[in-house]
Parts: sequence; structure tokens; C-alpha cells
Amino acid sequence: MAVRIDGERLWSDIMTMAAIGATAKGGSYRTSLSDADRDGRNLFVHWAKEAGLTVTIDKIGNIFARREGQDSSLPPVMVGSHLDTQAPGGRFDGVLGVLAGLEVVRTLDRAGIKTRRAIEIVNWTNEEGARFPPGVVGSNLFAGRTTLDTLLQTRDRAGILMGDELKRIGYAGDVEVGQRPVDSYIELHIEQGPVLEAANVTIGAVTHTSCQGGGLIEILGENGHSQTTRMSKRRNALVGAARIVEAIEQIGMAQEPQGMASATVIDILPNNRINIPHKAVLQFLTVHAEPEGRDRILDLIEAAVTRVGKETQLAVSFSRNPQRHKFDFPMEFVELAERISADLGYSSMRLPTWTAHDALNMHVVCPTSLIFVPCRDGISHSEFEWCEPDHAKAGGDVLANMALERAQRPND
Repeated sequence: MAVRIDGERLWSDIMTMAAIGATAKGGSYRTSLSDADRDGRNLFVHWAKEAGLTVTIDKIGNIFARREGQDSSLPPVMVGSHLDTQAPGGRFDGVLGVLAGLEVVRTLDRAGIKTRRAIEIVNWTNEEGARFPPGVVGSNLFAGRTTLDTLLQTRDRAGILMGDELKRIGYAGDVEVGQRPVDSYIELHIEQGPVLEAANVTIGAVTHTSCQGGGLIEILGENGHSQTTRMSKRRNALVGAARIVEAIEQIGMAQEPQGMASATVIDILPNNRINIPHKAVLQFLTVHAEPEGRDRILDLIEAAVTRVGKETQLAVSFSRNPQRHKFDFPMEFVELAERISADLGYSSMRLPTWTAHDALNMHVVCPTSLIFVPCRDGISHSEFEWCEPDHAKAGGDVLANMALERAQRPND
């Protein structure tokens, strides 16, 4: 028999969480390991304990809230996402997945349903990377793709260590990160794109990922006084950076709709109004539906950097970040999401994800599913991000029944 969550309770929880770090334009500002993130974590832990869940925190600050199953020897079914936001961000990105997971276990309790496997709700640390780049680090470490020391030594732009902030806000746990089996991981998320809304479809069953990349560009010029150095003698690194930013934008525009590219971060030295910048460092991101397209974008950007360096007589360097490769989510989970959506009376369609999620890391740990609900105008990472209450509930209903079916499976 299908279960349905309490949509009003879920919506109330989302709006209450949104009040922590609330912005004037209706968004939320809870960057990872900030005071607001601490307060959001504290609220989630309070709600989880109120629901009778066992809460554990690992050494990178990932929070796990466990509803025990009938057989504690079986690996748990995990659901969740993240509570940290962009700077500023919206009310739903990540938050929907965590709080819908909490409402799932409340729903099972109300129905008196005991599951064979435990269900764990997870809040992953620093998914957004808005403060401590690059992001999705809690699940990355859980999946064994990085090391604890590397993450603890990561600094924000003010030079503050992630490890120090974990201790300061009280979320440097003592549980080892990962190193245990997981039955499956199911993540509910807003789409962060316009496809579902345009198609008037409620549930997106994500079939595969995109090919993501990025890199770092360094431009070196020569320091000088901005009011005395002759224009013809200047070697302004910021001018070179500006030309490269424009080139990246044009390259990205030429790839639409299959690909995108954009400069996203610029740091300059000495960064004061009276000196000509002698150094500029750019970061950029790319995405494409196919690996060949992603690699072509990177090649075009590298060629543009070389060309600008020659034209401006600035020293330039170009490096590529580790790339995220395309993979398919298990078709068993895609079909499960479609079947449950149909049983509940919700329309569904298949679509890819264009951006990173914790599910992309958990894919190497266990079978993984990513399900989307619409967001208005496809807007995310913004104070104007919005998900309709009915869509949040629909996503929660599908999540609940997917988790229930996985948790009730006969022992393998």
C-alpha cells in the first residue's frame, strides 16, 4: 500500500529552515560551517531526535539520522541532500531533500510501518562549496574520493580552515567517514532547470549525468601606478583577464543548448584602486552533454588564453581541474521512480542532470537515484528560487515510497 507524506508539515519545516539566514529578498544565506549553518544543523538534529532517530556525526561533519530497521545487520537505505546554501541562495536547493527525508520517517511512524532495513537521513557537509571550494566534499570523502586531511586543511577566502570551523560550530564528529556499506541512496532535489516546468510534468526520473569540467587561468603582468605609468607601457593583468572572460562567454554561447561555459571567479593583486594589477587568477566551469563536447570547450578556452597572452604580451598559464565524467543511473531506479509516480497519480519524465549533486559521489558506493521536481523558471542558486508546495509534497511522496520499497526488500 502506498504512503503519502504530510505536505503541510514538510512545507512548514522548509519555511522554518528558510528563516535561518533569511535574506531580504526571500532567500537564505547559510554557507557551510557558518553560524547560520550551525543553527540550521541544530534545528535538523532537534527535529530528528524529536522523531526518535539516532543521530551520529562523522569527522567531516556529515549528519546521519537513523530510523532503525528490523535487521540491524543489513546496510541502510539513505535519503538526503544538504542544508548549506549559496551566498545567497534559495530555500529549496538541498533543503528539500533533507527535510523530505525527515518527513518520510515521520510518515512511516504514523503508519506504524517497520522496515526490514534501517533508513538514514543524511545532511552532507559543504555541498555548495560557496565558502570552501570545490563543493560536494562530505559525500566525496564518504565515497573515498579524497582524504580527511585534505578537506580539514581547506581554507575559505578569509584564510579560515574548514577543520577549525567544524570544531568552532560543534560539528567535528568522531565517527569515521564512510567505510561502511549502504544499500542505496535516493536524493530528492529541485530540477535547477526549466524542463519539467515547461513540460508541465511533476517528477523527473534522472537517467544520466552531464560531462562537467573547469579550470584555472593565471595572468601575470607588471605592477605600476595607475595614474603615472604611461598607457603604452602598461602590462595590466586585469585587462588580459577581462578579454579572457569575454572569450569564455562567447565560447559558451556557441555551445548552446548542448553545452555551457562561464568564468565564475576572479582574484587580482594587489586589488587596490591606485595600482595596476600585476596578477589575475580566473576560475571557470564548463558542462556539456557529451565528453567530446566538454573537451572541445576546454580546448577552445585554452586556445583563447594563449591568444590573449600573445596579443597583450602578458604571461598566461592554463590548467584543467579533474573532470566529472558522464555515467548512467541504474535503470532499475529510473523505472522505480516512474512506476511509483504513476501509482501515486503524478506525471513523470526522464531527463539528465546538468550539475553536480551528492548522488554523483554516492554512485560509486551503492545504487543511487536522483529525482527532480520543478522549480519556477528553472532558477536556482538564487534568492528567487521557488518550488510550489504541491511539487514539494509530490517529490516527498515519491521519495517515501521509493525508500519504503528499497527498505522492505527481502534479504539479498
